[in-house]
Amino acid sequence: MRKLLIIIFLLLPIVCFSQENSEQTIDRIIEKIFDFISDETENPPDFEQLYDDLTQFYAQKINLNQTDKNTLEKLRFLSDIQIENLLAYLYLNNGMKTIYELQLVEGFDWFSIEFLLPFTSVESVDNQNDKWNLKQILRKSKHEIVLRTDGGFEKKKGFFNNTQNPENQYIGSPFYELVRYNFKASDKIQAGFSAEKDAGEQFWGKKHKGFDSYNAYIQVDRLWKFERIVVGDFRATFGQGLIMNGAFSAGKSSLVLQIMPQNSGLSKKSGTDEFNFFRGVGATAKLGSFSFTAFYSFRKMNADTTGGSFTTLKTDGLFRQNSDFLKRHAVEQQTVAGNLIYKHKYFKIGATYYQSWLSVPQIPANEPYKLFAFSGKTQAGASVDYYFKVKKFTFFGETALNQNLGVATLNGVMTAPVSTLNLAVLQRYFSPKYDLFFANAFAKNSTTNNENGIYFGAEIRPVKRWKIAAYGDVFKFSWLKYDVSRPSNGFDALLQTDFAVNRNFEMYLRGKISNAEKNFTEILQPTRQIGEVKKATIRYNTNCKIGNFSFRSLLETSFAKEPNASLSTGFALMQDMIFSTEKKNISVSLHYVFFDAENYNNRFYFAERDVPYSMATPALYGKGNRYCLNFRMDIVKNLALYLRFAQTIYADNRTQIGTGLETIEGNVKSDFKVLVRWKF
Repeated sequence: MRKLLIIIFLLLPIVCFSQENSEQTIDRIIEKIFDFISDETENPPDFEQLYDDLTQFYAQKINLNQTDKNTLEKLRFLSDIQIENLLAYLYLNNGMKTIYELQLVEGFDWFSIEFLLPFTSVESVDNQNDKWNLKQILRKSKHEIVLRTDGGFEKKKGFFNNTQNPENQYIGSPFYELVRYNFKASDKIQAGFSAEKDAGEQFWGKKHKGFDSYNAYIQVDRLWKFERIVVGDFRATFGQGLIMNGAFSAGKSSLVLQIMPQNSGLSKKSGTDEFNFFRGVGATAKLGSFSFTAFYSFRKMNADTTGGSFTTLKTDGLFRQNSDFLKRHAVEQQTVAGNLIYKHKYFKIGATYYQSWLSVPQIPANEPYKLFAFSGKTQAGASVDYYFKVKKFTFFGETALNQNLGVATLNGVMTAPVSTLNLAVLQRYFSPKYDLFFANAFAKNSTTNNENGIYFGAEIRPVKRWKIAAYGDVFKFSWLKYDVSRPSNGFDALLQTDFAVNRNFEMYLRGKISNAEKNFTEILQPTRQIGEVKKATIRYNTNCKIGNFSFRSLLETSFAKEPNASLSTGFALMQDMIFSTEKKNISVSLHYVFFDAENYNNRFYFAERDVPYSMATPALYGKGNRYCLNFRMDIVKNLALYLRFAQTIYADNRTQIGTGLETIEGNVKSDFKVLVRWKF
């Protein structure tokens, strides 16, 4: 059976090659972009934010003759070198006459232009567009209402009545529910509201009444001297993220030059994340070459404050058991921050100050690796960041200091010595004493502390429709980590080759290796020891389009080696098929994966097509099959229905799935989603 699947997989590109050209749907393009910027881990980028921005740009194209760097950064797939080259071309040529001039911009290859075309246009400059006329702005208003519910077919342990221990069960229904409203008036005003309840949370009862989480925001742009005003829920990003970065964070991916945070400054928070945001008011004012940003936030955070302090914040936003409500809104957090930027023709320099106050002190757990973690009620940090160009070199960086005199610095350089070669180098040092709540810079770990490393990235375009990308990252941890009882080190590396036969058929081959240290214990020697964990993956991916059908085929194999263990392997075969037609705007997609992973180190992550604002990336390990079916159609004009069914069937003799209250008896796990979206 496996041989037959491989033969079909290898023959499919030949069939695709013979088909004529046609346009791709916006959803498929966003999925392709997400595949390139994600790193196949359990912590993928914020797809909800990516989908929100890109669908807005698809509906209201970016006029390249009237754009700026901040807007282009929101596209996520353009490197800083490409953005600077595009802006320079527009300046030197007084704009573009046609979109086809993108081929003349240095550093733009076939792949970049393919991603860019759906979101941009070339039009004459409209100076009236910058003027504030409320009546005209509201005439261009658009509304969106989203209703969604999710559920599972197999009953989890937490939803059974536990008469012996009623505290050890979920108190709410097994359904996820979401209500979302978005409003946009031209490019000047955005507002929104969302309310959600997670599966297991109580909607109406003794413990809670109504939705579990509410979010709302208003964002106003280019009003008088203010570049932006935000009220309600928002995010903030300054410099390289050493003080705070709530936007789309930089990280390692096959877009090897994307190593700087995107979307700097303040931005609305329209997603359903219940932790990574601020709640209050903020504004950015521009006066000549200076711009100043300031904000104030007040939020009630969740934590176990038994004994008058807490060890860590509760960040999952789940309140499914009676004991969870003891942590709900137990800590008040006030945050203020200010950022000053001076922009010159050749350089930019900025300074940021941040301070946060807690109503209850945080006292970290008494563990050796927590020796330098933040402790107390007040936290503060300040930084200086820079950005400048010298001929073909771009230099950038940020250096920060916290209240414990912990230092963090990140510095990089990018260059394009010739039009077909781009290079990037990034150095970082984060002291173990540097520990800030909202810091989120380029790093191996999810926390911006206790790390020292250097990253090299290269992108080569040897001939038309070919691209070779590679990175190498060497890192060291100068203090202990959660699962490493001594200072440790490691490295990551990637090599990917992309080839586009035509607009309907593309492929890439990707190889990744990683080496890190962790604790392990000998059977006959119970003392803790340190050893290397080595991992490697090889992936071959093809995308093609035949009329109303789109196909994606993927073959991946993985290898892992732990101390005192034999080499373990994994194999996965994935096939996507999408059919779409203009009649009733119907779209049907089928996603299928066969996987065989010996252990958790061989696990696979494959992005699955989902309902709007969502992308599923389940961890697949063991042996089994997974498939999901998505259906979309317009009920009436501007009113769309989305249905999704997914199921994982394990074939490795397991009798239960999951752990704790999430346990499902048997070897099958099924779930569904229903979403209705109305645009008017």
